[in-house]
Amino acid sequence: MTYSPSHLAYTAHIAPVVPSLERQTPAPAIAAPLPSRAALIRATLAQSARSDLATTLRNRWPAWRSRLRRALVIGLSVAAILPFTAVEAQEKPVLVVGDQAFNAQSLFEASGVLRDAPYTVAWKQFPAGTPVIEAVNAGALDIGLQGDGPVLFLAAQGAPIKVIGIYRDSPDSVVLLAGPHTQIKTVEDLKGKTVAITRGGWSQQLVQAALTSAGLPLDAVKYSYLASVDSAAALQAGKVDATATWEPYVSRLRQAGARTVVTARGLIAAQSYLSTTEKVIETKRELLGDFVQRYQRARDWSLADSRHIDRYADVWAAKSRIDPKLAHQWFSTSRVRYEPLTEASIAEAQKSVDDFVKTGTLAKGFDVRGLFDPSFNKFTQAAR
Repeated sequence: MTYSPSHLAYTAHIAPVVPSLERQTPAPAIAAPLPSRAALIRATLAQSARSDLATTLRNRWPAWRSRLRRALVIGLSVAAILPFTAVEAQEKPVLVVGDQAFNAQSLFEASGVLRDAPYTVAWKQFPAGTPVIEAVNAGALDIGLQGDGPVLFLAAQGAPIKVIGIYRDSPDSVVLLAGPHTQIKTVEDLKGKTVAITRGGWSQQLVQAALTSAGLPLDAVKYSYLASVDSAAALQAGKVDATATWEPYVSRLRQAGARTVVTARGLIAAQSYLSTTEKVIETKRELLGDFVQRYQRARDWSLADSRHIDRYADVWAAKSRIDPKLAHQWFSTSRVRYEPLTEASIAEAQKSVDDFVKTGTLAKGFDVRGLFDPSFNKFTQAAR
């Protein structure tokens, strides 16, 4: 079999790319028709394009490979950096705050004053003030909110704690109550009766101040030392004749029939403290100052409108699972306000310490001035 020149040209260009017709099918009995001139041209152009592409890849691959490597390195670097950048952007300093029974936390949530804070608050809840200040002193809390008694007692032992702000309940919310099963109406009627008090707190301060004011000796009554919640339960059960306590126990006991003997008005200061330690002040002064400022703003907000008190009470009642009516009555009565550290408030603290010494509650007194850090007043003054 002979082939024309055009057939030979076709075979020379196509054979290296696709199998020959002879390898695909048995030889035909009759010779197959030759491809058209157009088909030969298309095949030639296709082979030429493949050849050019292969040449281009061989020539340009080193440069492309270098570019790919650089792109890969950059891509991996960005992938590695972005997650850390996102985490770092989301991270904020943390301020660990000791609260009692959701009181301050509910206030902050109701007022919304922490919404733009440059830090996160980690709330820790406690049933009373003594464990709060003990946790502050142990380094488990950055700042705590509690009554003055536990702080003064711990400071008397030389603990490196500091008071950086004061908040004060209405004196009408700290009350000496007599049980409905008694005939007690005045302080003089307490003679020989059993009175439940919390050692070192407002409860003890109020009872002893009331006895002194009435001209009675401190041992005119029998003392039953109980926690505030246990004192309320004991009075309701008729196991004690009277107790001195504060809200919300006052409202609860009044609902159960307890009678007011005397309030703290004119008898004790009923101060509470924002307390921290020297170590935390050294490392988180600005955060502490900002928190104290926001606490003042939250307290001012709660007193600005009765609807704010209602909102605050609703939030607290939901967290505590307590009748909202009780919460409304409590917050409407207590009307807690923030105060800067003043000479008068420091003098009141000194009087409390001196009274504790006179009654034998403290073995010896101390100068309270070193307990207070008035430098934080600049934060709260700026908020007004």
